[in-house]
Amino acid sequence: MPEYKDIVAILATLVASFVGAWVAFSLESQRRDRETRDRNVGAGSRALYTIFNLWNTLEQYRKEALEPCRGRADAWLNLAAHPALSVGEHRFQASDLQFLLQSDHAQTYAGLFLEEQRFALAIQLIRIRSELVLNEVFPKMAAAGFPVGRKVAQDDIEQVLGIDLTHKLKEITASIYKNVDEDLLSLVARHDELRSAIKKLYPNQKVIQVVFSLPQT
Repeated sequence: MPEYKDIVAILATLVASFVGAWVAFSLESQRRDRETRDRNVGAGSRALYTIFNLWNTLEQYRKEALEPCRGRADAWLNLAAHPALSVGEHRFQASDLQFLLQSDHAQTYAGLFLEEQRFALAIQLIRIRSELVLNEVFPKMAAAGFPVGRKVAQDDIEQVLGIDLTHKLKEITASIYKNVDEDLLSLVARHDELRSAIKKLYPNQKVIQVVFSLPQT
């Protein structure tokens, strides 16, 4: 029959083994949690950068193209064409942002891809209008003998371009102004929403913050 000291030794060994296993499990769990945290915060930071890139692309276009013609009756005609507008990184990584869906911030996840779609629409409108100007407007004006750099009555231009092309230009130009102006504001709001969500999920982590220069109204 085992003596008391042998039983104690056996129990001590079992306890030590259990404690060792528990500590190892705890450390591994903490390591996985850190990896998950770092991965998610990194994904969120990249998404914040993408938001800034979308905003910056539209803001540069606003300043360079839209503002010089804003409020002018001939903006539909004289807004500069940008057929090869550079957009940079403009897509969010859905798989990297899955952690938002698994939290109370699923709406933020959906909102990011709505912004991506809105940006794509604005860029598409800009390119469609640019192609119309370069491929249809300029050739027709040149064929009509309109002098470059001289003021020409809009009625004469509309007559040369035709009702359909003139209508397209006016509608698309108005849509560009509307979409770009709205997107610039919504992207800032989406940045703040995403950053707030990341800070709530990981309050002790540093998260980048973009300071936007909002257009004067």
